[in-house]
Amino acid sequence: MTDMVTLIAKTNPLEREFKTATRTVQDTDLQRLGELYFSAYEAGAAGENLSVALADMRSAFEGKWGRLLHEASHVALDDDGEIVAAVLVVDRFTGHGAPDAPFIIELITDRNHRRRGLAEELVLVTMDTLFNEGRSDVSLQVEATNSAALALYLSLDFHRWSSDDSDG
Repeated sequence: MTDMVTLIAKTNPLEREFKTATRTVQDTDLQRLGELYFSAYEAGAAGENLSVALADMRSAFEGKWGRLLHEASHVALDDDGEIVAAVLVVDRFTGHGAPDAPFIIELITDRNHRRRGLAEELVLVTMDTLFNEGRSDVSLQVEATNSAALALYLSLDFHRWSSDDSDG
């Protein structure tokens, strides 16, 4: 089993304009998000085939990990309007070891669109949305060995959270 690190950050308003077109997630995005989810990871990480990945994405939309916050979940679009990256956020993660805060359950970038700042932009747009809704924190879990993801989140002022940090 992979060691997971739980991170949390304060939400804040956007301080810059982005070059990438984004919009909120829609239910009609399910097919494309399943395809993106399946193709973005190493073989087997998102299931053994596309059908499994689509079922997993459908479960996310149906609330398996918490109620999906469509307004805080965003997609990045290429010049043709195709989804090339996405962030999915739930109101509170239903799994163990998570703070009582909105939770990023997935941050996916198409392999052909990596290293362009899309993931960073999507997280910042999500943080802005949550801030404007009066939500003070956002959290997530990441594999302890995923140095690229950890570097991204640390650059966005996320820090390690543990259940000892909570009041309950």
